[in-house]
Amino acid sequence: MRRGAAIQPPRLAGLPHIPNLPHLGRVVPWIIAGLVTVFVGASIGLLLGSSDRIVPGVRVMGLDLGGRSPADARSLVESEAASVVQRPVTLKAGGHEWEMPAEQLGVSIDADAVVDDAFAVGHDGNIVERVFSRWGAIFLGSRVTAPPLQIESDQIDGELQAIADEIARPMQDARIDLIPNGDEYSVAIVPEQPGTRMSVEETSARVRTAVAAGLPATVNIVMETDEPSITSVDLRSAKTQAERILSQPLTFTLDDKRWTVSRAEIAQTLEFEGGDGQGVQASVNVAPLQRRFEQLAREVGRPAQDARFTFSGGVLRVLRESQDGRRLDVETLGTQVHDRLLSTGDRTLPLPVVVAQPRVSSADASKLGIRELIKEGRTAFAGSVPEKQHNIALAASRLNGAVVPPGGLFSFNHEVGPTTLEAGFQSGWGITMSASGARTIPSVAGGICQVATTLFQPVFHSGYQIEERHYHLYWINSYGQAPLGMKGLDATVDEEAGLDFQFINNSDNYMLIQSWVDGSTLVFGLYGTKPAWDVKLEGPVINNTVAADTQQVEQAEPTMPVGKRLAVESAQDGFDATITRTVKQGDSVRTLPLKSHYVPSRNVTLYGTGST
Repeated sequence: MRRGAAIQPPRLAGLPHIPNLPHLGRVVPWIIAGLVTVFVGASIGLLLGSSDRIVPGVRVMGLDLGGRSPADARSLVESEAASVVQRPVTLKAGGHEWEMPAEQLGVSIDADAVVDDAFAVGHDGNIVERVFSRWGAIFLGSRVTAPPLQIESDQIDGELQAIADEIARPMQDARIDLIPNGDEYSVAIVPEQPGTRMSVEETSARVRTAVAAGLPATVNIVMETDEPSITSVDLRSAKTQAERILSQPLTFTLDDKRWTVSRAEIAQTLEFEGGDGQGVQASVNVAPLQRRFEQLAREVGRPAQDARFTFSGGVLRVLRESQDGRRLDVETLGTQVHDRLLSTGDRTLPLPVVVAQPRVSSADASKLGIRELIKEGRTAFAGSVPEKQHNIALAASRLNGAVVPPGGLFSFNHEVGPTTLEAGFQSGWGITMSASGARTIPSVAGGICQVATTLFQPVFHSGYQIEERHYHLYWINSYGQAPLGMKGLDATVDEEAGLDFQFINNSDNYMLIQSWVDGSTLVFGLYGTKPAWDVKLEGPVINNTVAADTQQVEQAEPTMPVGKRLAVESAQDGFDATITRTVKQGDSVRTLPLKSHYVPSRNVTLYGTGST
């Protein structure tokens, strides 16, 4: 080795020679600077080049969206989403399957959200984050997480509920059936049946979980079981009881009459009580037999008949003997039927009847205190058709001798009885309201309103308590004649229409009603002891007068023979009338404003158009 010569490192055999680079340390920085410059320049270009597009390398739902505008990407995503939601969801239960596209269950994909997530890669964050995010997408790829599938709650629940309704099997408790067989009944136990139903809430949760895991999806429906509360074992005792209750019909007796309650009627009374793990018992509810009881009550009932009296020459004599009545005790009958059906005894049951005492007995003559005339009313019916005269006399005879006890209610319709042809009345004329106004028409018992008016007037003048009174449709002038008549003081009755004249004898003494016909005058006399009160009348006050049309009206009447004519109405003004009655007894004052409204009447003559 030469002095001063550089020491060379030993060379290894087989390796190339690496020369000494004394200037490399000065070159490397320039290289790095160049690379940075290139990277920065490329990054700037990348940032500028993808400012309005999705960064290259971005993929979502298997779609390469890199380099696409959001609008183009949205079209691709929407197309793929439409395909995805058509993938099936299969529901299974009890060996049955229901397959439907996920879309039918309300599954959807938000394409806008998917595109927004894809576009956010390289566009969100600061500039450094955006640069590295973009370079990473280019060299490594960027797969945006698949968007969650959205499910519309109402739609999935609606679809599941439809399936639930289809597969539901309602729970059935064991029950007893009554099976008719001719006149007899057999009692059968129908076994219980557990119920099954879908739990829509739990099945919906399963569907959501399965769909979130991916499509297609299979879901087992969650089924729930409803156990019966009444079993066949619970009904054994009730079956035996029901068979005993239905073993025989029920027979009612009264005097020599018999009525049968059939097994079919008894079957309607059967009820079963109990359950929920306890034995069921048969019981009887007689409510379904109530109409039968009421029918029996009408059939066997007999109203008590009050005695009637006549007062003449200061002597009171019996005109009609009183009679006891009877009525069926419906409440007691129901109790007896209930007990008899549940017992093992005889099925023959005497009807429980109660004697109904008359309000006024024939033996009461000495205590009635009939001693003087209280008030008398009169109206004339001269010129009336024969049918009206007959009806007036018949109705008056039905009222003659009636006695109203202290505190008792008098009913005109009740005391007169049925106003029918079968009861002896004839067809006369009555007033009705039609579309053209009030008019006179054929009416069975026509004329009895004059009887009601003639009785009403002395009752009103005497101060007794009026309970029900109705005025005529138009005013009949003959009702206003002295001494008791005045405008607005009338009463009309009609049993069929429910119009009655009723008053209460609110005095302390009995009242006797006597009625008779004196020639062409109807008379009513009230007898007893005059009440210790003062009666004052004011009025009548007439207002709202409506003038009558006095034109003569000819009206065809098919119930009258040809050639016959009859004047049935005369023109009278319409008006309102108020009569105020004040009854004073000591410090007690009763005031009754009696109001009436009458429509105008016409001059009407009927001419017959019927056959002779």
